[in-house]
Formats: sequence, C-alpha cells, structure tokens
Amino acid sequence: YHKETKRLYGVMDKRLGEATYLAGDDYTLADIATYPWVQRNNRHQVDLGDYPNVKRWYDEISKRPAVEKGMAVPFYNE
Repeated sequence: YHKETKRLYGVMDKRLGEATYLAGDDYTLADIATYPWVQRNNRHQVDLGDYPNVKRWYDEISKRPAVEKGMAVPFYNE
C-alpha cells in the first residue's frame, strides 16, 4: 500500500505541476474527492514536502471556507 500511495502522490505532483487543480485550472469534484485522502498524509507516512505541487494544492484547498467548515466536523478528525 505504501509503495502505491507514494506512486500516486508522484502522479498527482506531476499533474499539479501542469495545472492549478487536478482536472485543470478550475476547482472540481476531483479536488473535493481527493482532498480528504491527501489530508491523511501522515497516516500514509508521506511527507508533503517531498511533493511540492501537492503541498501547494493542499495548502490552497485547506484555506477554502467550505473545506475549513467540513474539516471542523468532530467525527472526521477522530
């Protein structure tokens, strides 16, 4: 699982080096669906510093008001 996870982070990092968001220059369902998985990067034993484009994307999406509200739901962070 860890090897495949790191491979997928690499694929995402390459894609996000070409576009602002996963599906292009607009925030889409692809970003909404993928964000919670990346949010668990510590559980994946992945350092986002190794994937600068993913880190930029993650930091940007983390600041969106709807994402902040969703991440504040107690059950999600348990």
